[in-house]
Amino acid sequence: MEAIHEEALAAIEEVFGDRLKRRPPRSTGSASDGALASVFPTSAEEVVSLARMVERYSVPLVALGAETAPQTPAKEGRVLVRFDLMRGIWLPDSDEPWAGAEPGALWLELDNELRLRGRGLTVYPTSAPRATVGGWLAQDGIGVGSFEYGRLRENVVSADVVMPGGERLSVEGEELHSVVGTEGGGAIVVGARLRTRRAEDDVPCALAFGDYEELAGAVAGVFDAGVSLWHLGLVSRELARIRGLGEECLLFGAYPGERDEVAGATLREVASSTGGRVLPSTDAYRVWGERFFPIAPSRPTPVLADRTFVPLGEISGYLKSRADKAVQGTVARSGEVLLLALEPSREG
Repeated sequence: MEAIHEEALAAIEEVFGDRLKRRPPRSTGSASDGALASVFPTSAEEVVSLARMVERYSVPLVALGAETAPQTPAKEGRVLVRFDLMRGIWLPDSDEPWAGAEPGALWLELDNELRLRGRGLTVYPTSAPRATVGGWLAQDGIGVGSFEYGRLRENVVSADVVMPGGERLSVEGEELHSVVGTEGGGAIVVGARLRTRRAEDDVPCALAFGDYEELAGAVAGVFDAGVSLWHLGLVSRELARIRGLGEECLLFGAYPGERDEVAGATLREVASSTGGRVLPSTDAYRVWGERFFPIAPSRPTPVLADRTFVPLGEISGYLKSRADKAVQGTVARSGEVLLLALEPSREG
């Protein structure tokens, strides 16, 4: 087997030269553990070529993103494809509601480019400062904007993928999860067109609560009242303290400015009926500005103590059972709530 692996690496190296890095340093918990090498293609065509080469030697090819998601046990003897050199972004000349990106592009960079045009992504991950387009497309899930727009796959116009063996296909968003990743067909995303929205006048909002039952009641109240928010998220008391946002648990979000009168009034009613209070605009902008914490390019990926989906009725119980953890939540229009329990940092 070692001889076959060496033959495969030699063939890849002949084509990719110094863009093949043999056997990355072993680091416990990293997706690179046990890999034969990492390869850095510059185009979708090179990914096709690479897939065909490894297929001849029966070597698995696995795409590696920014490693912001929990890692599953990896197989030994695989080749990793890294997209550090495929970070292109393309936007339509007209006001069409989509944006294109290569798999190595960062979600936040893409959204920032759109904001210069008064647009934004309909949905992006809470790890947007570090997460790559290809990495989160392979994971699917809910993120910022899911309260109005649902899961990521519902917001993918199309994706360009390379199948094992090198076949290149274009698939729609709803098909993506069935072909990408180890649980699908093992395809690798090499490009995508993503839905966008008008976003030049978003208004942040935030509510503070003394306990988790009040917080959970407010989430249910927002649903029952049909508040037309774009995003709805929550922050546990411990995470609010670490972020420097006070000692209360928080419910926060954003909505288009045209909805301000109705949405603002309804949020005040929800806060009043559940024992909470609406934070002033300056504080709401501050909470919104911290929505990615602790994900940042300059910080290591935080350690997840737990990642789970719960229905609305179980929010309070979950938060109480993890009172010592820093928990952030994202609420989807389906009523699912993604809760991430982080090991709190005492180093700021």
